Amino acid sequence: MAIVQVSQITNRKGLAENLPQLAGAEFGWATDQRRLFIGNGTLADGAPVIGNTEILTEYSDVFTGRTEFAFGDLVVKAGTMATVVNNTTATVFTIDATAIPAFQIRYMVRRGVYTETGVYNVVASTDGSGGSGFVATPTNVVNNGSTGVTFNISETTSTISVGYTSTNTGVTGTLYYSISYFQV
Repeated sequence: MAIVQVSQITNRKGLAENLPQLAGAEFGWATDQRRLFIGNGTLADGAPVIGNTEILTEYSDVFTGRTEFAFGDLVVKAGTMATVVNNTTATVFTIDATAIPAFQIRYMVRRGVYTETGVYNVVASTDGSGGSGFVATPTNVVNNGSTGVTFNISETTSTISVGYTSTNTGVTGTLYYSISYFQV
């Protein structure tokens, strides 16, 4: 009579905060976050670094730490922010209008209990030469209370500067923004 043996492979599992250093090729499942990891192994085994590598699932956070994303020809610079200081006029970033002739800025100012959001569509040039005679069209600007911040867009020799002017509200705020444009 043949002997039948059934074996079961088990993997480590538990809370993400308790995930240990896994052995090379060992799997670990974070039950609370539904994320899967595999151990890198040791440097002697040829691993580039000691640690665990996440295997992407639908619950993986691929955006943490990233500030630029490309979707075909569309580039989005997101997750950037600047501190809004009292009684200040500041330039937050500049864009070379000859390289990026049109872009969209989405922003949110949070200052104390007030929030302001808005979208600016910026066309750097109406004649296609880049940087000459730009048009900044604000859309969907919502000011929920007074943040004391005015969003500014200005131009000098093919460079478009984006910044703000603030009044003194006694509260330091934060300007969050993202920039979207098509690569040409």
